[in-house]
Amino acid sequence: MEGKNNALDWLELVASKGIKALGQKLQRKCGKKLIITGGQGMAHYPETGIMAPAEVQELLANMPEFGENQYYYGKNQRLLVFRVMLEDTPDNTLLLLWQAVNTEDIGAIGNRVEEARLALKWYLRCNKESVERLNEQRTAFLEGVFIKHNISVESLLKEQGIEIHSDQEYAVMLMDMGADKPLIPPADFRAKLREFRQRHQTELIYPLEWNGIYLVILPGIYSQPEFSFLSTGKREELFGRWQQLFSEVYKVEVSIGVGRSYPLADLHRSYHEARIALMFRQIKGERGFVQAFAALGIFKELFGCEQERIIRFCRQTLDKLLTYDHDCDANLQITLRTLLDTNFSYKLTAEKLFIHVNTVRYRCDKIAQLLAVDLNQPDTRFNLYAAFRVGDVLKALNLLQPGYIGNISKDSRLETKTLF
Repeated sequence: MEGKNNALDWLELVASKGIKALGQKLQRKCGKKLIITGGQGMAHYPETGIMAPAEVQELLANMPEFGENQYYYGKNQRLLVFRVMLEDTPDNTLLLLWQAVNTEDIGAIGNRVEEARLALKWYLRCNKESVERLNEQRTAFLEGVFIKHNISVESLLKEQGIEIHSDQEYAVMLMDMGADKPLIPPADFRAKLREFRQRHQTELIYPLEWNGIYLVILPGIYSQPEFSFLSTGKREELFGRWQQLFSEVYKVEVSIGVGRSYPLADLHRSYHEARIALMFRQIKGERGFVQAFAALGIFKELFGCEQERIIRFCRQTLDKLLTYDHDCDANLQITLRTLLDTNFSYKLTAEKLFIHVNTVRYRCDKIAQLLAVDLNQPDTRFNLYAAFRVGDVLKALNLLQPGYIGNISKDSRLETKTLF
């Protein structure tokens, strides 16, 4: 009964006064310094919401797996670790790290942890629900700023404690860590960028993590001449260093897309351009690059048009080909794509598609007939290539929905209409 009462006392303490009061009492009862972190090194005690010290992070990275009914003791560091987790979400974990512990202290500390385990589980579940609610609110807010742009970006920046300047323009940089990206706590990501800013004396706006991609709002080109010291060349060098830094730190191929600079009210346009710049190379299978929207050449002008005009260009250029492919399963689209990629080499196209070169010639003639174009003309080839590239990017960003309009009746005289 005493153990049950003790557990309820710990539960009442954390419910009324929070994790800091619980940690202080545990530390006082055990007479040893205590650090409480999440599984990824995010601190809960004595501080909350920051990364644990580097030595603790290093220990977590090299610590063997052990269960909730076990403990880990590092002899060299004299460090004792207990784990508390939720059964329904085992990845949601608290680690209690006791410092300067001798082997004879382990039993007594273990007893105190068992008394407080119910309270720690309660805190863990409440913290999980709170984080989920905050993430939902944050996602809705970011969508309002960057996609629906029905929320003022000033509100976002002020909420994050960011100082803004009315005489300045801003740009958006997106950083994609790739499909095998590590789980990087946002606080750690921000800390790395702050270190980089101090080391290279660069100006930086608060970074955000959203939809699996890290978003950084940074100063753009100032409207006043005396602030124009951040030249294009310096910015390109800066982005390259960021790309190299994060690739080395997290052992992944970081890809970066950067939009152009806009006034705060139009910052969503820079976000849209950064997404295009990133996707423009990712859909070709590239990784580990820096791509500015401003450096996309003629594609910058195409993507700069109204979205309806871009989609209309893609459909007018390719609809007849795509419709024929859908109705006849003719593989003309893949043939044309491969011809464009091989500079219209029939031999290479045949090898890539595992078909006879005469089949390529036949399909090429059929494509020219369907589209009523001369495929020997460079302008024609460029228009076709541009329509494919632009359409692929828009599809990847869910800005263009592929599909087709078909007929219910087989006797219908209406033609099938392909929607890219």
